[in-house]
Amino acid sequence: MELRNGKIGPNVFDRSVKKRIEQLDAAYDSAVLDQMAVTADPITLRTSLGGILSVYAAVNDLSAAGAVPEIYSPVLLLPPGSAEQELRDLSDQISETARKVNVQVSGGHTEVTSAVTRPVVIGTAAGQRRPGTETGPRSWRPGAAVIMTKWIGLEGTWLLSREKRDFLEDRFPAAMLERTCAYDRWLSTVPESAAALRSGPCLLHDVSEGGIFAALWTLAQMTGTGLEIDLKSIPVRQETIEYTDCFQINPYQMESGGALLIVTDRPEDVLREMAADGIPAARIGRLTAGNDKIIRNREEIRYLDLPQPDALLQVLG
Repeated sequence: MELRNGKIGPNVFDRSVKKRIEQLDAAYDSAVLDQMAVTADPITLRTSLGGILSVYAAVNDLSAAGAVPEIYSPVLLLPPGSAEQELRDLSDQISETARKVNVQVSGGHTEVTSAVTRPVVIGTAAGQRRPGTETGPRSWRPGAAVIMTKWIGLEGTWLLSREKRDFLEDRFPAAMLERTCAYDRWLSTVPESAAALRSGPCLLHDVSEGGIFAALWTLAQMTGTGLEIDLKSIPVRQETIEYTDCFQINPYQMESGGALLIVTDRPEDVLREMAADGIPAARIGRLTAGNDKIIRNREEIRYLDLPQPDALLQVLG
């Protein structure tokens, strides 16, 4: 069977990867070894901002595992004919973003190779888990709350405003584009991971490739429960709606780095901690008995499908 473009789907992953690699947990993007956590993420979109995206992707995965990001190591693969300025730009992006999230860049590898047709950045991050924290799936019972921080589509909206600015500036006010070009200030989920874990045991999962629908599907796999989510409670910014309408893509299936899902038995405590740190957050649903993954939109009910390729691939793939 030919593999589709984008992140490998859960069924293919289970039968062709998980079953063939011992001790691999398909529900997680990171591995936890004693008190050390390690994660790795590739950036393969057609973008000039891969250095920035790589750092955020790696540290967000790590913080969702309950760890404090400490070290980031990049692998940069460039196609033949690349200009040295491209390498400098990626290096500057990595350096600046690493400073923002307070991680040390260590080691790494850079290579020009015909194995890629555009720059690919693979970032690995490592750090120590916070003492006394619990981020594993444990026996989460139906009724536990699902909270989401910030807004869906943040990273995708930022990428569109940066990579498709010439197209968008003919259709939207300059002030709107300036706002969305600054969305990168919200791309780290390290602060909300720390805030959530202060409230007690909780399960964290960052919302990234495939958008909120893919993240919710994975969350249900992690907990072994069903879900009931209120679509109207999922926070989304108007700029995201405007841009995705313009490109005719689904905002609920678009790259959403910067948002975090939290499962907790103490939702008011979590929301209080978020408010104290100035982090927008909303309760969007709950875990349910059984396997149904329900999205409610007022009186309408729909069921989550298997995760689909990220909508952003239609524009930047």
